[in-house]
Amino acid sequence: MPAQRSQRPGDDNCGDVMVVGGGISGIQAALDLATAGFKVYLVEKTPTIGGKMAQLDKTFPTNDCSMCIESPKFIECDRQPNIEILTYTEVAGVEGQAGFKLSRVPIGT
Repeated sequence: MPAQRSQRPGDDNCGDVMVVGGGISGIQAALDLATAGFKVYLVEKTPTIGGKMAQLDKTFPTNDCSMCIESPKFIECDRQPNIEILTYTEVAGVEGQAGFKLSRVPIGT
């Protein structure tokens, strides 16, 4: 996947971002980065995002159901135009130097 330049005005040294892992932390990171104007690729090796939290009944300390917390984030993630969700996908390799990395992600294998 070739690096692309960000659409952020006045920021010539920023490209796209890859978040590895579609659990609750990866989803939140992708949402935060996309809101900041980055194009985000959310990479998850399983068929769905949500991670272990999606398998829980209740969460600590509020005792809220996990889906009550995650469902709005799923919807926001899906509707965010700067996020592309890649399921059944694993990172094949990372190369480059600090501040500029290129990643190989096999698509459709």
